[in-house]
Amino acid sequence: MQLIKFGFAFLSLIVFSYFSAVAQEDEATYLKAKEYFQAGDYTFAMEYFRKVSANPKSSAYKIYASFYYALSAYEAGELYTAKSMWLQMSQKYPSWSNQSDVNYWLSEVYFQEDDLANGVLYAKKSGLPEGAKLMSQQLAKIDSVEQLEILHYQFPNDELVAKALATRIASKPVSFRNNALLYGVVEKFELNPTEFGRPDIGESQLKDTYQVAVLLPFMFDGLDNPRRTVRNRFVMDLFHGMREAADRLNQDGKRVELLAYDTRRDSAETAKLLMMPEMKGMDLIIGPLFPMPSKLVADFSFQNKINMINPLSTSTEVIGSNPFSFLFNSSIEARALTAAQIAIDSVSNKNAMIFYEDNKRDSLSAYTYAQRIMEHGFEVVMLEPVRDTTVRATYDLLTAKYERRYSEGQKDSILNDDPTRIIKQRRSIKEKDVIDYYEEFFRIAPDSIGHIYVASSETLIASNYISALEIRADSTKIIGRGEWRDSETLTLEEMERLGVYYIDPMFEEMTKPAYMDFRRNYMSRYKKLPSQNVMIGYDLMTLVGDLMIKYGNYFQQGTVEEGFVPGQIFMGVLYDTKNYNQYVPVTQFSESELRIVNKPSDGKREE
Repeated sequence: MQLIKFGFAFLSLIVFSYFSAVAQEDEATYLKAKEYFQAGDYTFAMEYFRKVSANPKSSAYKIYASFYYALSAYEAGELYTAKSMWLQMSQKYPSWSNQSDVNYWLSEVYFQEDDLANGVLYAKKSGLPEGAKLMSQQLAKIDSVEQLEILHYQFPNDELVAKALATRIASKPVSFRNNALLYGVVEKFELNPTEFGRPDIGESQLKDTYQVAVLLPFMFDGLDNPRRTVRNRFVMDLFHGMREAADRLNQDGKRVELLAYDTRRDSAETAKLLMMPEMKGMDLIIGPLFPMPSKLVADFSFQNKINMINPLSTSTEVIGSNPFSFLFNSSIEARALTAAQIAIDSVSNKNAMIFYEDNKRDSLSAYTYAQRIMEHGFEVVMLEPVRDTTVRATYDLLTAKYERRYSEGQKDSILNDDPTRIIKQRRSIKEKDVIDYYEEFFRIAPDSIGHIYVASSETLIASNYISALEIRADSTKIIGRGEWRDSETLTLEEMERLGVYYIDPMFEEMTKPAYMDFRRNYMSRYKKLPSQNVMIGYDLMTLVGDLMIKYGNYFQQGTVEEGFVPGQIFMGVLYDTKNYNQYVPVTQFSESELRIVNKPSDGKREE
């Protein structure tokens, strides 16, 4: 930057001082200091500038001498001395016309000391183009996303910090990016998405045949001997369902070609598969199932703009920031938000209790649920993790009672007014031949809790809450999961009586003609019932295959137009602008029949 000039513009000030002795002495010392500074002899320059700046009798040169004393110290490598003087100047001369230069040099010092927050602060305070340039240069040197994230929270409205953060996140492999943070920054500052790791998907290509790579841990060397796959049956069932779907799609010509590759649950093996030349020609990759192979494929998918879909996962972390990555399932968050909407629409009492199994998946569900219902005026009176060994404590909490004792006269008076009250009696343990009369009350008053949300698939945990509500026999609703119906200790009758809502993503609509046809044909062909994983593989390949045939290899370009797409087996998918299924069925027993509570709309947007 261009430095403040050495006082030549201030001769008028010297004249104004009537050539006083002090001014003449300061001028001589100042000019001597200037000579040393320009010669690069910063130690001597410091000494002479110090004499002028420390002179108790003020002169026109005093403030400039202070500035150049600090700058000489900076050039001499004495950063602490330089910083101390510039900070003093900021306090003593806050209105000085060249304060912006002081702030700039303070920024230089702080950046050299790795004090990033103060470096940014003083660069901004300088208001100089050089300050902005310095900021950009220094921020570009920071490798740590965490450090830049901290700066972003300290300076949430600074675009240079935001750009540096977005640039650093986008430089990471796609599977390691903080997707929410990156796109939040890009959207807030209206940055160009393609410059920060969000590629243009490109034009979708309609083809006669779509090649689909199935990357699953088959754990064997071929597909011709099913006996060798018994120990990995769920994977084979998935693939079997996909093959059945491919046969259906190919009835009028070969529209889909399935190509199986064995990842063997191994990152190195997966990396070898991705190096095969044919992989770059795939239109879709299904899988992998396990985290490390999945991250490798996600990076490959992103770099080569190939869609991939995970058939089983519910974690949006699998998608990350990859616009080509999809979940066939609904996400954990989507399920929690759907459950919350049921409460918002159906429960008038705003007091809620939330219990969740103590793990990452269910805690995410619980906190997502809590946040949404609180946004709609609910009060979460309890948000508690539970395990098999601790769930009894919350059962006891819900069923705990206390006693209120009465005399015989009080008992008679109460029953006279309200014969429905239940007042018990027992022999007194304190007095012989005396009867004690008492009434039991729940410590948590009946009807004081509007509903309970239980984020757990464990039937042992579910049975405790179902039993507790059976005992309470009040108006409290309960929202749980479809897996509860598999419980050996819970009856469908009591769950219907309590009006249990099930978050039921794997609900099979058994009256659907497509479902009945598939089931009948499968049993006729294989002499057994299809497993759930067979049906998942079938529905996935049918849905995505139909979308590719209609919209091309980038089927996501048609999902907004398509809206909700009914499944052959399960209810169906709604992708819209998301990369996971946003429709989550909620079911409830009514007249001994399991029914959908939230039937899907077409999901199409109005023009």
